[in-house]
Amino acid sequence: MCNKFAQSAIWTKSKTFSFVKPADMIKDRYHISHAEGALIILKPGLDYTIEDAMFWLVPSGVRSLEAAFEFVTFNAKSETIFELKSFQEPILHSRCIIPCDAIFESKGAKGNRQPYAIRMKDHEPFGMAGIYSRWKDPKTKESLQTFAVITTKANDLLSLYHAKKRMPVILSPENYESWLDKKRNTKESISELFQIYPSEKMIAYPVSRELLSFKNKLQGERCLEPIFYNLESIL
Repeated sequence: MCNKFAQSAIWTKSKTFSFVKPADMIKDRYHISHAEGALIILKPGLDYTIEDAMFWLVPSGVRSLEAAFEFVTFNAKSETIFELKSFQEPILHSRCIIPCDAIFESKGAKGNRQPYAIRMKDHEPFGMAGIYSRWKDPKTKESLQTFAVITTKANDLLSLYHAKKRMPVILSPENYESWLDKKRNTKESISELFQIYPSEKMIAYPVSRELLSFKNKLQGERCLEPIFYNLESIL
């Protein structure tokens, strides 16, 4: 699963995301976990838009957030996304891109786990493939934008850090606009973009173990700062 990632505002200055006009005052979010907010890029009409959304897809028919949290829907497997009821409509008609600096994975025995930042070698931001669903609370009538990250089999690098050998579907920049194209609306045309991103373009390095703390959640650029020490005990 992908359940932690960093999303700073640096993507708004990247040429690969120049097709979308960034909103003003975008804040850095270096430690995003599931059920928290992140920015997503979507194309609901003719124009690309940026929206704040919760990292946990809530299908339109769910009666409450409590009911939604009974099922793990912050990730969607590319292998089954077209078959599962929660994801069938979004994958065909409501796709998004999640700008990202790095994803975080942990390795090691329980109680002695070490988190790693996994990102592009050039430290450029990248886009994860996602789906979104705007959920309307049947009681309050308030709406909430939500999303899930699509996952696939891990490449050689991610396989070293993810116990279940999974990773996000990372889109090639040349496919960003194609991924959001409403005309791409069949299983065959969408599935061809579910590529395993080349491991040789990525790096992994250890970061602060404070990233694993729930009581005092680590924030800011420190989340991405490399930590170097003897890792023999956890490798």
